[in-house]
Amino acid sequence: MSAWLLLAAWAWPLLLVLPASGVRFRQDWHTASEASPALDPQRHARHAAIPWAALGALPALAAALLVPVGGTLPLPWLFLGTHLALDATAQIYLAFTALVWLAAGVYAAFGERGGPPEAPTARSGRFDALFLLSMAGNFWLIVGADLFSFYAGFAMMGIAAYGLVVHDGSPSALWAGKVYLVMALLGEVALFAGLVMLVSEAGTTQPTPADLTGLNNAAIALLLGGLGVKAGLVPLHLWLPLAHPAAPVPASAVLSGTMIKVALLGWLRFLPVGELALPGWGHWLTLAGLATMTLALPIGLVQRDPKVILAYSSIAKMGLMITVLGLVLVQPALAPVGVAGIVFYAAQHGLAKGGLFLGVGLRKHAGAAGSMTQALILGVLVFLALALAGAPFTSGAAAKYDLKPVLDAAEWTWIGAVVAVTAVGTALLMARFVWVTWRLPPHAEPHWLWPVAAWGLLAALVALFPFAIAFGQPAVWLTNALPVGIGVGIAAAAALIAALQPKLLAPFIGLIPPGDLLALVMPLLRALRQTGEVFIADLKQVWGRVQHRALRAFERVFGSPAGDVERGLRQWPVAGVLWVGISAVLLLLLLAARAPGAG
Repeated sequence: MSAWLLLAAWAWPLLLVLPASGVRFRQDWHTASEASPALDPQRHARHAAIPWAALGALPALAAALLVPVGGTLPLPWLFLGTHLALDATAQIYLAFTALVWLAAGVYAAFGERGGPPEAPTARSGRFDALFLLSMAGNFWLIVGADLFSFYAGFAMMGIAAYGLVVHDGSPSALWAGKVYLVMALLGEVALFAGLVMLVSEAGTTQPTPADLTGLNNAAIALLLGGLGVKAGLVPLHLWLPLAHPAAPVPASAVLSGTMIKVALLGWLRFLPVGELALPGWGHWLTLAGLATMTLALPIGLVQRDPKVILAYSSIAKMGLMITVLGLVLVQPALAPVGVAGIVFYAAQHGLAKGGLFLGVGLRKHAGAAGSMTQALILGVLVFLALALAGAPFTSGAAAKYDLKPVLDAAEWTWIGAVVAVTAVGTALLMARFVWVTWRLPPHAEPHWLWPVAAWGLLAALVALFPFAIAFGQPAVWLTNALPVGIGVGIAAAAALIAALQPKLLAPFIGLIPPGDLLALVMPLLRALRQTGEVFIADLKQVWGRVQHRALRAFERVFGSPAGDVERGLRQWPVAGVLWVGISAVLLLLLLAARAPGAG
């Protein structure tokens, strides 16, 4: 019976969408607004009593804890034939994904709109509906063992997340949503084409690793590109630093903590990892991961918004995991340790990054400045930042330790040095995050007890994480000690310089806006559009002149009225010439007809 939890994991939040929205769609959806709620007072009270967003992740968490590894649930009657399953990778993914969604859901239900005593508006109901739709898609693609389930969940998650990005309706949110939607749809189209080619090659919608060995280069390229958009792979990362700060805090937590990780899950499932050496694609993916790491960190250091800093940190961490995946594709023998390392690192990063995003919101709203609550929040944020940087005795150090065998076995020996340098950069980035967050002005609001409790549980899991994967291995605890120590030392020196000479570092802050490459390309695109508009205007003028001249020539040749032509033909000189000409033609034809008889 526990296998049915695999269905409940994604069907339950999907079923909650309609009641969570709190609207009668025909009457309310287009008329509801923040200023004039469409819900009547009784429905307000009923809706306020139920924390819909917090309830959606409970079956998924139960499935991760109760369904044994290897559990399956075939549903041939559903869609094209659905097959749900839970292997070891999916179990870990489902567990940390459900925890982050649960903490973010509690934050959304009790904190984002002021808590249950205060009735939500139709706008908050729409947020809950889109939140649950994204959640359902995320869980569906994890437990779905067939290609249709993965793609359907991926598309549902990605499109519903657009509504989360544009939730507040500000110009920056609408612009971020436009960039996100364009990139997401391009990625989904590429992924769909890649999966269709995969089915054509493998001959099944439930391919085994052995079935994937015959994939052609076009299918691999589409899978890498389609999922690379979601992973934030440079230069496909443009949406990520725009969408994260635009979205509400709980949406940012799941965007970065869970949604971008599904790209790694898709690659592990749909590429012949461990079955076949792909040196060409492996080297390309390794270089792309290294570029993603090294470009994201310095750009993140000059940002002002803590959520933007965290977004660039997510890009950098995804770059590290992509680098390891590329190395595994080059050397299939590394697959067992490499896949385990990637999955555990994704889990650690998801929990820590979700906690950091939620902590930014709590820093703004939960407790007055100088209160004990604010001191606790800042202390936990420092701990989570150290864990994300991989400081010794943290979950980050344990997760990084699991990646070392793959990095050490790389045929490019310089990769270890690059990763060490990026570890220094990550420490600097987290120091920058703590500095900016510390300077945020908090303003206390009521009803934040439950969000703080859920956030504390997430932080406790981050603290306990290394005991789950590194218990009894003393060497794990000091992993990354030197790079993090160097990073902290540089950060302390920078803080001292900023305190003594504030103007010295000020010109670098904000030097590169969020979206980096997009911000650099937009002036070029605007210039190209203006040039195109001028060219089209000139082309229209030339075409108008050509049309005018052609019309005048036509009128000169054919412009005489029909009556005038007939009158001219009836005049004797013209009629006589025509009569003589016709007679001559007839005579010649007569002579030609009689010529053979004369011979």
